[in-house]
Amino acid sequence: MKKEFIKYSLLVLVCFSMMACNDWLSVKPKTEMEAEDLFSTEAGFKDALAGVYTAMTKSSLYGREMTYGIVDVVAQQWGSIGTNHRYANALKYEYEATNTKPIIDTLWSGLYNAIANANSVLAYIDKSSVIFTGDNKQIIKGEALALRAFLHFDLLRLFCENAKSTSDEDGIPYVDELTKQVTVSVSPAKVVERVIQDLTDAATCLANDPVLTGREVSTSEDDGYLVNRNYHLNYYAVMGLMARVYMYAENTTEARRCAMVVIDAHKNRNVFPWADKNDVLNEKKEIRDRTFSSEHLFALNIKKLTDYIEGYFMSTSVPLLTRVSPGTLFVAGNDFRSFFFETMNYVGDVPSKLWQMDGVTVDGQLLTPKRDRMPMIRLSEMYYIVAECDKAIPATAVARLNEVLASRGYDDSELLDPISVNTADAVQAEILNEYRREFIAEGQLFFYHKRMKDEKLNGYTVNYVFPKPDTEIEFGK
Repeated sequence: MKKEFIKYSLLVLVCFSMMACNDWLSVKPKTEMEAEDLFSTEAGFKDALAGVYTAMTKSSLYGREMTYGIVDVVAQQWGSIGTNHRYANALKYEYEATNTKPIIDTLWSGLYNAIANANSVLAYIDKSSVIFTGDNKQIIKGEALALRAFLHFDLLRLFCENAKSTSDEDGIPYVDELTKQVTVSVSPAKVVERVIQDLTDAATCLANDPVLTGREVSTSEDDGYLVNRNYHLNYYAVMGLMARVYMYAENTTEARRCAMVVIDAHKNRNVFPWADKNDVLNEKKEIRDRTFSSEHLFALNIKKLTDYIEGYFMSTSVPLLTRVSPGTLFVAGNDFRSFFFETMNYVGDVPSKLWQMDGVTVDGQLLTPKRDRMPMIRLSEMYYIVAECDKAIPATAVARLNEVLASRGYDDSELLDPISVNTADAVQAEILNEYRREFIAEGQLFFYHKRMKDEKLNGYTVNYVFPKPDTEIEFGK
């Protein structure tokens, strides 16, 4: 296998500010002089960071392909893909097919493009003489570091066979600086090491994140820049991501430690509370909280999500349907998650989790739902990680899983019975069931199967390694 190289020049995609006015900006510096002009103000740093998040929302990345698109297809999540569907070859792991390879190549280039944007922030922020508001300088730096780690980790999960290999040819480039020189691949083990280092540094920078300190932030303060921290890779999202990375690297001790930081904050400070039943099951479907938004450690604000899901879950006679039917998947009648399927004549039960509703007028007042949100890291995943780490003591693991199930509406008679689920294998089987229920259309099931080294899915021999691009990639062109 030939070594892969990455070469890029400065590219900053400056788009809308996700936390304040959501106005689109069109600043796209192409030279160092323009970049220096952009980073001459605090607003420029904020806009550049927002550009990283915005780049991630594209349909070619987390707006579709990394969530309900190709990554869920190869997890065998969907059972309704016909021979003429754009994912027909991907379903069979035919990655070199003419309708599949461009999707994969764009994942590679798009993720590295977003990394370049994060690196542009990091290249300028430490040497900047700009006076930042409060703790914003460190918070912006922490988020940029975390984003760089997040994106490299997903590249690892897609394009590397495992997280253990020490061969550089098995790895990917870890691009951590702005340079016109090529960046050679490093081993998967080294990628994990550098991801963890970036996340560790990010957590240090985020020591004064309001979500951690509990400091109340109003919309009038700095135009509300630090409001709604779950739209940013905040401190607890960083800890959750570290738990995910350590779990993938088979370091259960550290995975459990990081996940418990989040769980303890959830329990002791009511951070990221379980979704409110009244929001989830509101009699008015137009305002239901379909993604359990209060539990998002980190979510993307995808303004074009309505457009992106057309032809997949809406406005189509052949929507994506789960391979495992809702009736089989949701064994408990009270499971909230089973409510987010809509029966369509001649089609079946269509997942409506990502349906974007405009709201409804009640007594002359427009009520709007929590919409345009794509979960990236959930509270529930932290519970699944801890349960898996504790599976050698099944009763302890079952108790942890039952906390999630209770939050999903299970009554006492529907919860897992520790007498029946009494082995590590039985616990693992229940965790798989939960991944199938919890992460529909979110892209996490594939990576679970890959981590568990499941050789066959839906009768297919799984190919867990996406092919890297055939040619050297240049960014900024």
